[in-house]
Amino acid sequence: MHPSRLLPFFFCVCSLLAGPETSLKLVWSDEFNEKEIDKKKWNFGDGVRIVDGQLSVEILPGSKPMFWRGSSINSRGKYSSKYGFIEASIMFVQTGGHGCGFSIGNEDNRHPAASMGFSNGGGDSVGVGLSVVNEERGRGLSPKENPMPRLAYSKKFYRFGFQWTPNDYRWYLDGRLAYTIRISPSIPTTPKPMYISFYHDRLPEAGFLKNFKDPQMGPEPMRVDWVKVYQ
Repeated sequence: MHPSRLLPFFFCVCSLLAGPETSLKLVWSDEFNEKEIDKKKWNFGDGVRIVDGQLSVEILPGSKPMFWRGSSINSRGKYSSKYGFIEASIMFVQTGGHGCGFSIGNEDNRHPAASMGFSNGGGDSVGVGLSVVNEERGRGLSPKENPMPRLAYSKKFYRFGFQWTPNDYRWYLDGRLAYTIRISPSIPTTPKPMYISFYHDRLPEAGFLKNFKDPQMGPEPMRVDWVKVYQ
């Protein structure tokens, strides 16, 4: 076959792997390149800061040894978007006993309301979840659904994305579609805008100090390199 005949097929495959942002317009982003977190974009408390051009979402010492306080950051009341694609470059945690996540959700829990999430409980796995009104559906991704089954989410940054439309909810990993839930009578769509959240939670006893990368600092942080919104 002449090489020129391969070009349409090559471009078709690339477009399938590139992700939905290729057909949408970038409307909002944060690369966390400033020294301080932009308070016009985010709500946050102790344990969230910018380190080396990345958002660091940390676990803080609690009132007792090995008991830790979680932290979070969100754009509630400051930025939200209606339908579209939201993606973030994230390095999750390795140590067990604490977990972190990336989610989007409506401002209220009134019908029709929904939230989508990625969660990591430490290690190389990641789960997806959908909460619609009072119903929650969560699951880990199978090897066929996960495009990076042998790689560690705690050792490098990967892209995690959400897309929702009037017809379905979709989860993307590194631009590849990983999981889809179709709209049905039991799973309504939501036309309400969704805001963005990153969180780092702890169990009541978040692991032994000897298991942490830095025992003086406790559990390693969740890192976010950037977050972008396309419509």
